[in-house]
Amino acid sequence: IEENDNIRSFSMKKILIAIAFFAFTQSKAQVTFSPGLKAGYSASNITNLGTDYRNDFYIGGFGLLKLTEFYNMQFEIMYLRQGAMNYKWNQSQGSNPNFKKTDIKLNYISFNFINKFNVKKFNFHAGPGLDIKVSEDPYNYNEVMIGGSPSFPYESNSPVDLTINLGVGYQITPNLGFDARMRMGIIEPIYTSGYYFFNGNSLNKSFLIGLNYTFNN
Repeated sequence: IEENDNIRSFSMKKILIAIAFFAFTQSKAQVTFSPGLKAGYSASNITNLGTDYRNDFYIGGFGLLKLTEFYNMQFEIMYLRQGAMNYKWNQSQGSNPNFKKTDIKLNYISFNFINKFNVKKFNFHAGPGLDIKVSEDPYNYNEVMIGGSPSFPYESNSPVDLTINLGVGYQITPNLGFDARMRMGIIEPIYTSGYYFFNGNSLNKSFLIGLNYTFNN
């Protein structure tokens, strides 16, 4: 009887090992990597400055790692134009305010790690990002002169920003998709010294709407 039990135990172990090996090979076979391109419209602002949105564009590429039917990982690199328009600041440092308006134009290379959750043709995405500032359109120098010396509306505060990304997408075809995303920074991009017109932290905020195309799908 003991010998029969040992045989049954050995057979069961072989069956379990075979099932585990089959499941592992099947999961490996389902993992694929596909590159892609994306571009679209961006509306960006800087919070707590009473500014208008900067309407511009974004463009970039991504790599989509398909792990399961439900969950994918997407790695992105994008050129993104952010900032704000019509920032109202007090040019006068005396008792009589002299309000001016200027635009804040900050341009970034954005690296994002996005978790995508698929429900039929819809997908929901969330993940962190790192933005590195690559250029800044300066304000008009003549507008900030007071008595021959400049009175700047703001100063560059940080060359980088960390972001939180939340969004939703829809697959129009297996290769072509549409997505909408909200991005929120957590590092102040500019420093306004004593010229705050509003109170609170001034952080990058943007909304992206665009198309994406996945190759080798």
